[in-house]
Amino acid sequence: MTDTGRYGPLMLRRGFVAGSAAGLAAMALPRSGRAQGAAVLKFGLSAYPPNMDPFSHSGTAADTVKLQVFRGLLGLDHDGNVVGEVAGKWDQSRQTDFVFHIRPNATFQNGEPVTAADVQWSIEQITKPGSTAYLLSDLKVISKIEAVDAKTVRIVLHEPTPSFSRLLATPYVPVLSAKAGLASPVGAGPYRIARLERGVSVDFEAFEGYYKEGYPKTKKLQMIVYADENLRVTALETGDLDIIEYVPWQDMARIQKNPALVLEESFGAVDMDIVFNVKQPPFGDARVRQAVAYAIKREDIVKAAFFGRGKPLYGLPLNENSIFANAKTEDLWRYDPNKAKSLLKQAGVVGHKVTLLATSTYAMHQDTAEVVQQYLIAAGLQVALQLPDWGARVALGNKGQYQFAINGVAPVISDPDGLTTMIGSGPASYQRSFGYSNKKLDAVLARGRHEVDLAKRKLDYEAVAALVKEDVPLCMLTRRSQGYGLKKTVKGFHALPGSDNGYSGYVLEDAFLS
Repeated sequence: MTDTGRYGPLMLRRGFVAGSAAGLAAMALPRSGRAQGAAVLKFGLSAYPPNMDPFSHSGTAADTVKLQVFRGLLGLDHDGNVVGEVAGKWDQSRQTDFVFHIRPNATFQNGEPVTAADVQWSIEQITKPGSTAYLLSDLKVISKIEAVDAKTVRIVLHEPTPSFSRLLATPYVPVLSAKAGLASPVGAGPYRIARLERGVSVDFEAFEGYYKEGYPKTKKLQMIVYADENLRVTALETGDLDIIEYVPWQDMARIQKNPALVLEESFGAVDMDIVFNVKQPPFGDARVRQAVAYAIKREDIVKAAFFGRGKPLYGLPLNENSIFANAKTEDLWRYDPNKAKSLLKQAGVVGHKVTLLATSTYAMHQDTAEVVQQYLIAAGLQVALQLPDWGARVALGNKGQYQFAINGVAPVISDPDGLTTMIGSGPASYQRSFGYSNKKLDAVLARGRHEVDLAKRKLDYEAVAALVKEDVPLCMLTRRSQGYGLKKTVKGFHALPGSDNGYSGYVLEDAFLS
């Protein structure tokens, strides 16, 4: 995501509501007598979405909101398996040839049927010249997309890409109505927006034309922003909320012990890292980035920010159980303060003043920043903190208005190809280092993306790790657990595992109050 203005406050306040909620009476669809609960399911968001750009990545809270309104060809189930969404089924006749069959009853929230032409148009908006879509670089692997008939679309790839179906299953490749366009995008998700109060809440009501019979299970869903994590937990405990995201780590044990509550926790779901603006000194110098990577004792971040519910991360942010994870990919930068001081001296930046961007919205970001600050001061840099709210932090990151920044990140897919959106060249995003590009690294990432031989693919990502160790396109810090808290009376909701945890908004359609 790069353009927070393109679908910013005006679009969210007017255009998005117009496309998703206004004119409900005029476009009302026949009620189908679906088995939906009468109660309102109340979900506690940690932050209000910085924007509603359907092709952007602006954080888990934004993904959770957007997944209720937008869906793509494919999605994920409770276990993180790729399943059909708008496409009820799909075929792969060759390694480069996919045919998707759109559900006959798939309908946009403006009442129009979803067609192959809509799918083609939606993907073309991501890949067209000038696009700032988060997966622009990833979907350039598509060589041809065609509407075979009204309900069948064929996608041909330049090269075999084992991760392609998982890319389509992210929230960043939604199918939108071509007729409605991008000014007021219209999706085919389970809920439509009935009302929103910017910065406060988003009210949804079930979309009766949703293609899954009997879903969503709850007729009304309300997402309420509780940026203060203590208030968010209290609201769950007192019954004001039914589900909350980002359970603070210091409160996880308390929720586990509460007989009225359930903790849905996924370990290693998200990693903490540091991204750099390589266009601003001193972080254009790889020696300075290396110094940062060696200067920090990561165990202290695990204790301070995550109350022990995490682990130090010294290398590539692969899933812990990944078959690609080994000593060559995971052991890159051990704590070595003397080496850090030496590198800063070589770079001639000892005593330089730098500003570390984080956010006041999430305590774990601020706590991480404070630990990093102290270790870098000890290494020889003068570090000040900048702590705006989450929306401003995302905007500053996308525009490159920072020197270096704390980030919470998960690979966009649970495949090592997910590293590409983090360390490869591509559109500016707060999730990757601003202005960073390395042609040699891009070439090795591309080789790994398209390799189908597993043994060769493992060697490719070991080569990626060797390049990352020297050039430090980002500095990994820790793995962390991530938790959702919910009342025991909430049924059907389960947090997705591993790096897919941030996409748990997919399964809110299953949730209901018993």
